Amino acid sequence: MGRTRLAGALGCGFAALTAFPGLGLAGSARDYLNAPIDTWLTFYNFGYSTLVTPEDGMDVTSSVTSNILSQSIVITRTMDYWGRTAGLSVIVPYRHLNASSDAFSASNQGISDIALLWQMNIFGGPALTKEQFRSFVPQTFSSFHLFVATPLGKYDATNPLNPSANRWTFFPTLNYSYTPDEGWTWLETYLSTKVFTTNPDYRVGGASNLTQKPLFLAEGHVSRNLLPTLWVSGDACYNAGGETSIDGVNQNNAPTRFGSVWAWGSVCGAVAI
Repeated sequence: MGRTRLAGALGCGFAALTAFPGLGLAGSARDYLNAPIDTWLTFYNFGYSTLVTPEDGMDVTSSVTSNILSQSIVITRTMDYWGRTAGLSVIVPYRHLNASSDAFSASNQGISDIALLWQMNIFGGPALTKEQFRSFVPQTFSSFHLFVATPLGKYDATNPLNPSANRWTFFPTLNYSYTPDEGWTWLETYLSTKVFTTNPDYRVGGASNLTQKPLFLAEGHVSRNLLPTLWVSGDACYNAGGETSIDGVNQNNAPTRFGSVWAWGSVCGAVAI
């Protein structure tokens, strides 16, 4: 199984959890750098992915090749939470998808599952005002993140390919991010679990509902600044679990796999959340 991905983010400070959490794709380096407290931030994220048998287990036919163009707008409010930096985000994603295999070909586009993201620093990210933020020296940090996707996107129960999954997704993540040189280089590990509710209106092929087992993810990211506001990264991920069942019939499609990504990014500021 293979995947290639190009991704980029335009913004300044606090980064969104990932541009494409609903797809089961890995995150990227520096996903959790933040901004001063009591600040409104807006991000535009984009990415293009090509996958063979998508790792979130949503395909029901073997050897499905999928092309996904994803975009999202993320609006974030940062805040002081018991002396640590925290933030609440609203994420509005849009996806253009097409997929094909020996058995079918399909395409679709539209608003995907609108989501909320709560983030809270555990250590290494004290709550800072804008004035304090300017002189803060980046340090090793850890934080907790909870992404909740709602079933509010475009969905057609008879279409095998949809921007929305028509279900709730709960996606907690714990990150540990180490910098040996005050934020010029970052070595990071993310550990995550995705838990899915049932899609009660899955009518492809005469079915009625779709369920999915939890999906476990582990990621490693190494990034290095080329300029103070421009960096490149090398990324690796491992996924396990996530097998789907249609009307109680196991699909034997658990997406256990390794993957790798290269990416670039531009950020302003380097305080840890």
